[in-house]
Amino acid sequence: MTEKKPKEIVNFIRERTFGDIIGAPFQFIIQEFKLFAGTLLKFAGPFVALVFLTVSLLANDIYSSTVSNTNLSETTTIYGILLLLSLILGMFSVLAVTHSYITLYVERGKGNFTKDDVGVLLKKTIWKIFGAGILTYVMVIIGVLLLYIPGIYLAIALTFVFLIIIYEKVSIGKAISRSFELIKGNWWKTFGLILVFGMIIGTTSYVFIIPIYVVFILAAVSGTQISIGSAVMVTLFVFLYFTAYMFFISMQQIMIAFQYFNISVQKEGAHLKDRIAAISENEENPEFEKEIIENNDEEKNEKEKNAEKNRFIKDEDINRFKPKQ
Repeated sequence: MTEKKPKEIVNFIRERTFGDIIGAPFQFIIQEFKLFAGTLLKFAGPFVALVFLTVSLLANDIYSSTVSNTNLSETTTIYGILLLLSLILGMFSVLAVTHSYITLYVERGKGNFTKDDVGVLLKKTIWKIFGAGILTYVMVIIGVLLLYIPGIYLAIALTFVFLIIIYEKVSIGKAISRSFELIKGNWWKTFGLILVFGMIIGTTSYVFIIPIYVVFILAAVSGTQISIGSAVMVTLFVFLYFTAYMFFISMQQIMIAFQYFNISVQKEGAHLKDRIAAISENEENPEFEKEIIENNDEEKNEKEKNAEKNRFIKDEDINRFKPKQ
């Protein structure tokens, strides 16, 4: 009887091909679904529910105005502003929760942390995430206004900022410069990953959108109002869509995290990422940091020792110890 092989634990700190990075988020979600989904719903769910509520209010207001053939009211503008704010809050909350979870997963390992641990890390970094989000979006918007191309470049170049803030525990400014440093030479590949992965999750989202379109199209063709049953169905699918949207955005961020570690390993080696994690866990112990740095120089020291040992095996030294004829 053959023994069952244990399931492979997803490892972030390793090199991956383009295809591997596209598939890795799905493997990670399958492995971590219960804890990750619960964490995401606990901390980001309320903001996503706020998005759903504001969308429902806005849609109802627009629909009522359309049916009664009246102009849009002032409340429509208010609902629109609330929707924009809730979308921003929802986006930032998903980013913060996802990268906090990944950080703890990399630093502590699978199964060695809880939802509450993610919450503790969130409290330490959430304001930095909001600040970085606003700053990066302003930079991208300014870039878009400058003939689009600079905006597209900045949108990709700033991709790693949120994870860097949480994982490397640095300031917003350092995270931005660090993201530019990592993206150098990897812009096109990162752009391709975001584009392909976005197409995948975008296509999947139509599962929830198509039924909504069908209800409104049928109502428009028949010239009748939407029935109560149809309205309930639309509301259900809108709720499902925004819930799925939260997971889709989170999965895209997981893919970005895999690309971040992929580039980091290629440029710096996995041991540097391990050193960052080790030092972060022992911030109050300078001796430990010194020890870690010394261990990272072990290979160099070993080479020096070998060179010292081999000092006596040069030809001139061998001839010196030969017996005289």
